[in-house]
Amino acid sequence: MTDQISELVLIILIAGATLALFSSNSRWRFLEDNKWDNEITALTIVTLISMVSLPLIDATLPWLEFADLRYYDEIAWFGVLSGSLGIWLLYRAVRDYSAPANYQKKLVAKGIYRYIRYPFYSALLVLALTQLLLSQNWLAGVAGLMTFVLVYCLRVPREEEDGLEKYGHHYLDYMSQTGDIWPRLPLKHQD
Repeated sequence: MTDQISELVLIILIAGATLALFSSNSRWRFLEDNKWDNEITALTIVTLISMVSLPLIDATLPWLEFADLRYYDEIAWFGVLSGSLGIWLLYRAVRDYSAPANYQKKLVAKGIYRYIRYPFYSALLVLALTQLLLSQNWLAGVAGLMTFVLVYCLRVPREEEDGLEKYGHHYLDYMSQTGDIWPRLPLKHQD
């Protein structure tokens, strides 16, 4: 794989992520359930700039060539694998979130949500890593990772608080059984 093909694959993965985000018949529930305040709107704009616009600019224009790293084919192939995982996580996050009929009144703990409370943020992290691996550009790669850190640090504590307010002890039980962005590994009890 060459660096041009690697950047083309990244563009295809961005299109795939967009399709995964809007693939479910009830996709609007996922978007409507989130309260679109100024913070979420600003984070969405930052995400679109850093994880869509910058990779597209890097792939199509010479403006960001100054930030290119030495190209490694093996790293790009690992990026293809991680990108596939990221799209799958994003698809499952939207599909499984949209499954319940009473989505606003019921805690979603089925599908991927049985293992991860925030698979959307898991997908964002994996796709940010994919961006770095495929673009092999420190500016575009770091921008994606910084966006993930910003989104994670601002949104997850608020969403945990909202879950506790909305579902009380049921959410505490759910938290003890699942990981936030990675599945919780079962701990072995010592006798």
